[in-house]
Amino acid sequence: MHHLGISRAHTTTPVLLLIDPAEVTVISIDTQTVLSTHTIDPNRGYWRNKKREPGRWPGSRS
Repeated sequence: MHHLGISRAHTTTPVLLLIDPAEVTVISIDTQTVLSTHTIDPNRGYWRNKKREPGRWPGSRS
């Protein structure tokens, strides 16, 4: 099982997932906006949202 880091703000948002061999894109059905993009890495269980700055990592913006 893999987990996509989208955001708690979108917990109940209906979404459309576009999946290709290298990337997953999550789009809100209601607003037609891209919520997140993720690089597929089958060796990891959690795929970070590439559209957001990492929160607790060195060099990240607060």
